[in-house]
Amino acid sequence: MRGCGGADHDRLTFVHTVHTLEDMSSAYVSGRVPARYERLVTKQARAARTSKSDLVARYVIEKSLETEFPGISFRDSLSGREAYLTGHRVAVWEVHAVHEESKSVEKTASHFRWPRVLVKRALAYARAFPEEIHTARDEETGPVSTAR
Repeated sequence: MRGCGGADHDRLTFVHTVHTLEDMSSAYVSGRVPARYERLVTKQARAARTSKSDLVARYVIEKSLETEFPGISFRDSLSGREAYLTGHRVAVWEVHAVHEESKSVEKTASHFRWPRVLVKRALAYARAFPEEIHTARDEETGPVSTAR
């Protein structure tokens, strides 16, 4: 995570680019877990080529956001970590894009064949993190280079 990695700063930006700490102050959070879970986090951090601290920070941030915004989860994407609707393959930025065109929760829900509550959940998250949504959309829909 940016702002938390010290010497590993540049190497760690891929771990969680959705919520960076560049423009925010950071706070230290500490907790104890049983040894078996610490070993699991160590293994996962090694696989992600990051530190335990940065991985735990990502887990805390994402779980906090998932609790604050029910129905929203996170996954890896071309643009890094992205918010999506739990149980669906649709990213929040995609729901937001359809809503921008339709100008209606009802029409957006109809487009995805979802209940309106799912659209409202995605839009609530998008309102809370507009820069993230804009960045994810740009990175996912930007021009694709063709390698020869």
